[in-house]
Amino acid sequence: MKKTLTIAALALGLLPVKAQDTAYKITGSVPADVKTVYLGVMNARQPVDSATVTDGKFTLDGTLPKDEIMLIITGNYYLPVFNDGTPVDLNTVDKTFNGSELNKKMYAYDNELSVFTDSLNEATKDYRAAAADATDAGKAKLKEIEAVAERLQNEAIAKQLDIVKANKDNLIPAFYLSQLYYMLDYDELKELLPETAPYYNHPAMARVKAQLTALEKRMPGKMFTDLTMNDTEGKPRKLSEWCGKGNYVLVDFWASWCGPCRQEMPNVVANYKKYHAKGFEVVGVSFDKDGEAWKAAIKQIGLEWPNISDLKAWQSAAVAVYGINAIPANILLDGEGKIVATDLRGGDLGAKLKEVYGF
Repeated sequence: MKKTLTIAALALGLLPVKAQDTAYKITGSVPADVKTVYLGVMNARQPVDSATVTDGKFTLDGTLPKDEIMLIITGNYYLPVFNDGTPVDLNTVDKTFNGSELNKKMYAYDNELSVFTDSLNEATKDYRAAAADATDAGKAKLKEIEAVAERLQNEAIAKQLDIVKANKDNLIPAFYLSQLYYMLDYDELKELLPETAPYYNHPAMARVKAQLTALEKRMPGKMFTDLTMNDTEGKPRKLSEWCGKGNYVLVDFWASWCGPCRQEMPNVVANYKKYHAKGFEVVGVSFDKDGEAWKAAIKQIGLEWPNISDLKAWQSAAVAVYGINAIPANILLDGEGKIVATDLRGGDLGAKLKEVYGF
């Protein structure tokens, strides 16, 4: 499956327990324009093996941990397979595949998901073309394409979740959950990660488990935990100065260097201006390290609410206290200081505040 989803910057990189090495042998046929085939593994930035293509054919062989998720990369295409000791043969020209029953299943799912991938790639091309048109018609076209892309992405996510739910008796969810976990809330993730599942102890689940632990620290219903950090003037401030004082408070975790955070800020600003007179407050908790960049971003974006930071980036106290391993993130507290919602972004923030304030 070609990658279609982007992952937010992760703070945690947990190392899996080393499994017994198992030999792999992967052969196959690829189009004439593919000169090299690469082999990747989950959570590794660089390929672990490669093979030169000769007369359209390639062979990869070596050893990797048992049941490692390997990625056969041919051009712009990659196929995930498990290193289960059964030889794999992939023909991307004739679209055939031979391997273990588990990997045959993976290949079939990959083909099903390729429909969404291909459509999303086309939507991306259309978006780039339409972006050059600054007219009202061009802007309207962009909105149409965005709506189509969002629908396709949601359908792809739903399909992958269906795959996980249909394969709780094997290792296949290890791959798909490792792609989806950051989009799921605590209850969804908990349901899909039972300790009795055969994939529960797969190394690919390390980050998934870390996310579950992180979400547990900011589950709705829990009282907020106080933090002490400096404001932009260098004065120590506590969350308790604003939280648990009778008003709803959004504690917003962000950083000046975080692109998705800055993209979300106009939405937070708009909701702040709409509801602040009714008592709604925002407290920004920054994961910055450069104090000047942090203060400049506050001024540039127009963040009129209190802002605090210990300027320790991913060593911030908020990481341990609230389990923040990706930003943007936030928690919404009620007047008593109890968490009522988490990670409200886009229209979800406005919808929740409308529910609270009635307009």
